[in-house]
Amino acid sequence: MGSVVRVLALLCFFLFVWGLFDIFANHEQNTCEMTYMFETPQYVGISLDETLKKQFPKYNLYIYGEGNYIQKLRRNMKPEGVPVLFIPGNAGSYKQVRSLASVAYRQAALKSHFNYFTVDFNEELSGLYGGVLMDETKFVEQCIYRILSLYEREVNPPTSVILIGHSMGGVLARALFVMPSFDPKLVGTILTLASPHHAPVVMADWHLKEFFQGVNDYWRININSTLAHVVIVSVAGGYKDILMPDQLTSLKNIAADERAISITATAVPRVWRSMDHLCIVWCKQLILAIVRATFDLMSMASEQENKVVKEKMDVLRHHFVSHSGSRNYRSRPDVFDIDQSYLVVRPVDFKWNFQRKKHLSGTFIQVPIRTDQGFNTFTAITNQDNDDWIFGCVIKNDTEKKSTKQPNCQFAVNLSQRSTLLPSVNKVKKCITLNTTELAPMYNTLLILSPQSKNMVDISGEFYGKKERQGKLEVPKFWEFPYSLDILQLSQKQLYFGIELVGLTAVTQAVKFTVKATFCENLVGADYGHLRTFVPWSNEDSSILLHENVSNGVTFRLQTARPNKEVRNAELQFWLNPHCKYNVSMQISPQEVFGQIVRHYLFTLPAFLMMNLMLVLVWQTFTIAKHGCCPSFPAAHRTFAQPYRVLVVANFMLLCLWLVGAEKLNILHLPLPEKYAVPDQLPETLISIFLYLVAYVLTLAVYFLLKLFVWIIGIILSPCINRYHFISLL
Repeated sequence: MGSVVRVLALLCFFLFVWGLFDIFANHEQNTCEMTYMFETPQYVGISLDETLKKQFPKYNLYIYGEGNYIQKLRRNMKPEGVPVLFIPGNAGSYKQVRSLASVAYRQAALKSHFNYFTVDFNEELSGLYGGVLMDETKFVEQCIYRILSLYEREVNPPTSVILIGHSMGGVLARALFVMPSFDPKLVGTILTLASPHHAPVVMADWHLKEFFQGVNDYWRININSTLAHVVIVSVAGGYKDILMPDQLTSLKNIAADERAISITATAVPRVWRSMDHLCIVWCKQLILAIVRATFDLMSMASEQENKVVKEKMDVLRHHFVSHSGSRNYRSRPDVFDIDQSYLVVRPVDFKWNFQRKKHLSGTFIQVPIRTDQGFNTFTAITNQDNDDWIFGCVIKNDTEKKSTKQPNCQFAVNLSQRSTLLPSVNKVKKCITLNTTELAPMYNTLLILSPQSKNMVDISGEFYGKKERQGKLEVPKFWEFPYSLDILQLSQKQLYFGIELVGLTAVTQAVKFTVKATFCENLVGADYGHLRTFVPWSNEDSSILLHENVSNGVTFRLQTARPNKEVRNAELQFWLNPHCKYNVSMQISPQEVFGQIVRHYLFTLPAFLMMNLMLVLVWQTFTIAKHGCCPSFPAAHRTFAQPYRVLVVANFMLLCLWLVGAEKLNILHLPLPEKYAVPDQLPETLISIFLYLVAYVLTLAVYFLLKLFVWIIGIILSPCINRYHFISLL
């Protein structure tokens, strides 16, 4: 029995290392662009009250600037603009504000100015020692008072400060509201980057537990009272951030859904990429999204932060969730005058493509809305960057101008705000999907605008039945098949196809899909389409661009398990080029399955290590009491640390607790069973056995490494010991 356990333990250990390798090596390359300055970045210290200096001698407050702007502030510290305070995280530097502040400074050449302040916590390890968190929160509170005091002589001084927090800095931004002396009205907008809102990554001490519990309890209780004016965004780094799991960054059950956004960087429009824990503060694509959002958060009347919650959330959703592709967020006119000098193209087929190498005259594509033949959906994709590009109108008498080249509509309703920005190898790619059944009572024609352009014009449209383009696929279990299986072939002239993945509900699943674009016609420098993984219960979508005659692979791995009450399935969405055919195949990825297990359950491994050590200690103590001798560590481990001694009892207790009701465990402040917290996962019993066997090997490995270390130290120090012993004898 013992040899069987050791063989299984070694196998589990190698699988664990295999999964660990997947986490560190099997992820996309860093495709973030770096942010650069055109002038030397400078950080000017803000003078603080002597009492505050004595209370927080290690902390400081700075303002960022470049060129003439910072020289002016050095002479006279009277900033003009909108105050933003950056709060660094665990071991973070105040200089991490550079990318945000520099990009905002350059943008301010055409718009109102932002003043970026930053806090220096002396790079304290606030993520590992919670004893400093309350001091840091108190200092941030005083910094906000000091920042606003700098604007007192302004004609229209700001009354609030925008907070941007990285890692633990985002938690400190929320902790401000817990302070009894803090005025909640001084902060109305919080942006957090890779911040662990639910719990720390490592519950290192009691201070961390109390701090997080106090902050989260306050937010849950006061969600519609003192926090009713606060909007908050939490951006996670994705799979490249191996330090911060995405599920910890979620604001679910902490902040109000209508005033909070939790999203992964791979799902942020114009970003669409994963980034590590430090890269998230300088990745140009994300920095631009944040800076654009902060500029649009300003009120045009006061040139300060907008106070209307709904308007702020509309801005944040536009930049972080669903970007329509417009260069200017400000609301567009609903009704447009149609330029009658533009030419008109009238497609006849329900699938069509308008393509020109150069487009020297403006053109409207006039498309009658169709609901016949089971058509209830219309999709159009364009590579043009005009903000207003698709309209709905009513043609009363189509026969009057059917033979002319001018539009049949004089006025049309703008539908462009319903469009969505798509990833593209080119500058812009937008799509729109409309329900023609809903549109038909209001309009009978769609107008799609193609303005003058010196570049390639490519616009496609298609009517189809939604059910025809939505398939269902049962995701196989881990042990069912390891080989590739062709599941779908898509013909030309299709723009969209979706697959619901039934059974993809657990974070321990990993399914690899491979898409190959073939037989692409007349494509020079164009997109070959893109593949999107869509998770309806969590903003953790990701996308990849497709290439011709290349196997484009994406692994669908959940970062958040499907909730109990959620009935929707995860989806695989294909946005296609109508000139290509596509072959789609699927297979289970064993290495990434173990990578998921390691990623989501690694934090429980120390508990299994302690189980092994305690069992060895128990057996050694028992043997000394009974026989008067102490067995060696390997002998005690081999005799008493067998898995069945722990796992059978532990799982029986877990079952009893489950039957009693997991909610009652909160009275005793015990952790909830995994089955309750993360339902429908790979059976927790199997994961417990797997991790215990891994710890079984690790315990012995650590013992022999320590024994080797002591032996080497003994050899090195033995001459000194012998010499000392000889001298003492003399």
